[in-house]
Amino acid sequence: MKKTAIILTFILALLFLTASIAGMANSAPAPSIPTGPLTPPKISIDSPTRTTYFSWFVPLDFSVNGNWDGFVNHCIVKLSLDDGALQVIYNPPFRANEIAQNFSTTLGPLSEGNHHIRIFATVGGIYRTGPNSATLENNDFTSEASVYFTVNTTGQAQISILSPQNEIYSFNKDIPVEFVVNRTASIVSMGYTLDEQSNVTIPRNTTLYGPISDGIHTLRIYSIFSDILPVASTINFTVDTTPPNVTILSLQNKMYNSSNVPLVFNVNETTSLITYILDGKVYTINGNTTLTILQDGDHKFTAYATDEAGNAGVSETIDFNVQVPIPPHVALAILPPMAIVLIGGLSLLIYFEKRKQSASKNTGSSSRVDF
Repeated sequence: MKKTAIILTFILALLFLTASIAGMANSAPAPSIPTGPLTPPKISIDSPTRTTYFSWFVPLDFSVNGNWDGFVNHCIVKLSLDDGALQVIYNPPFRANEIAQNFSTTLGPLSEGNHHIRIFATVGGIYRTGPNSATLENNDFTSEASVYFTVNTTGQAQISILSPQNEIYSFNKDIPVEFVVNRTASIVSMGYTLDEQSNVTIPRNTTLYGPISDGIHTLRIYSIFSDILPVASTINFTVDTTPPNVTILSLQNKMYNSSNVPLVFNVNETTSLITYILDGKVYTINGNTTLTILQDGDHKFTAYATDEAGNAGVSETIDFNVQVPIPPHVALAILPPMAIVLIGGLSLLIYFEKRKQSASKNTGSSSRVDF
């Protein structure tokens, strides 16, 4: 009876495997493709304006905004001063479906005379030619904004800010304030203003004790003289003590029937490093990618992103499973051997049953005694 049960179990397992192979089909999620032509981002310049600046240092403040109905491959912001070489100031290493960025820096030291600042925002990638079109194209689209302004510092004093610099600080207190004034003989008073709040009078270098909120901040240092015009210098700096938010868009807690699974994710700020851990191993990437050559079975995935201030953010952990179906041509190739095994199993069952019956008859015959 034990042999019969084992053989029947083996046959049922073969039949179940055959049915599973016949019912499987490949599928995999795909990131959305935007509809084109792509509208380039809008550029708004707040500073400089078309005016004369009595300083060698001029603030540059502008914003870039745009959104699309799918993920574009890149969104690059560049600038050029006085028709010089283009400088890339924004080029995130991941796909995105929107941009809403404010930029703030200081131009200088600038020479006397007229100047010209130009800003370009380029978006590009694969897009559909119409809302319901299956035709795809790949192009870049660029917008531009520019301003002319003048620098004239004749007879004026200058303030050079040494600290803080136009950079990101990962701490929010005890930020040193250091500056130099090139004319000191007729100074009446000096001070600073942080984020357009009340003036703070100071006799020399000082410290921003904080805590200062996360975000972009504007520090204006001024000096008032008895015989010349007041002078001021402005610097913008950023405080970032908050880790980035990492959101997984494509990978889900489910079963995939492909060994190559797309990885699409979003980080809410510019990063200096992106890594992920898959089944205990660490990988470094520049942006969206594909998890390839995944083995059948359970997998565990977590993504990490480090921003420019050094703050590290982590995504949720995704537990998913991979079961790759056997292709039809392979299934057809293994069905004959499986049929042979099935027939062999049935033959063994019949053979063992006959032997059992024969053994029973022989046992009965040998037990007879003649007198």
